[in-house]
Amino acid sequence: MININKIFSSASVIPGIRWNRRIMYNVFLQDSMNRINRFYRTSSKSHLQLTTYLDEIIIGTILGDMSIEKPKPNSNSRLQFKQSIINKVYIEHLYSLFKDYCGSEPKIMSNFDSRPNKNKTYSSIKFQTLSLPCFNKYRELFYNSSTEGVGVKIIPSDLENLLTPISLAY
Repeated sequence: MININKIFSSASVIPGIRWNRRIMYNVFLQDSMNRINRFYRTSSKSHLQLTTYLDEIIIGTILGDMSIEKPKPNSNSRLQFKQSIINKVYIEHLYSLFKDYCGSEPKIMSNFDSRPNKNKTYSSIKFQTLSLPCFNKYRELFYNSSTEGVGVKIIPSDLENLLTPISLAY
């Protein structure tokens, strides 16, 4: 049995709120369930596989300025597409291809460059995919494994085997 009184000592309660055993137990249960769900939740899209067409597009865009993020060594990778607002149509086209792998639509962002010779606002548009297992192979292929999380891109030694007309088009 859980000793609620130990968990909710008088030092940890909010002043002015009358705590009873039922409130304390419900708060404790809710907190416990949130912790369990946070660590054991899996994406409903983790089963998705990439088509050959999307595979070729990823190869082409990673050779450009698309990036692959992997925040932790045990997490899955995600793709990030970011361009100047001038290329909004291109980003929207890419989003239409990858929308099944995304959690939200493209976002427009502004950044002010305050350097003395610039003093200008730059606008960009970006979207990113969910972190999914199907993107891990691209992170392993195009990023140096000794720089996990740092993000140093490399050119794979077998690049000529990866290139197709579609990948070159992107």
